[in-house]
Amino acid sequence: MFKVKKRDGKIVDFDIAKISDAIKLAFEACDKNFVPQVIDFLALKVTANFEPKIKNNLIAVEDIQDSVEAVLSRGGYETVAQAYILYRKQREKIRNMEF
Repeated sequence: MFKVKKRDGKIVDFDIAKISDAIKLAFEACDKNFVPQVIDFLALKVTANFEPKIKNNLIAVEDIQDSVEAVLSRGGYETVAQAYILYRKQREKIRNMEF
């Protein structure tokens, strides 16, 4: 299995559940109904989307997040993708304020 490089440089094991959780939270933020099987399917599609970006068994967290956005947008979940993008931008502002 491959590893994920976080923004702070730490290397952690890949966990598809984190992708599922992020997608679920985006759906909930939009008050969109969903079934767990759809969330799991979208998470698998995200993994397939970023697979070409894996180098030396390592993927950057930003590449994973870009793939989440792409899969949601292409899957007809534009509103959910926008919520996810907005969340990413808010988190970026918070990270920038912490430094």
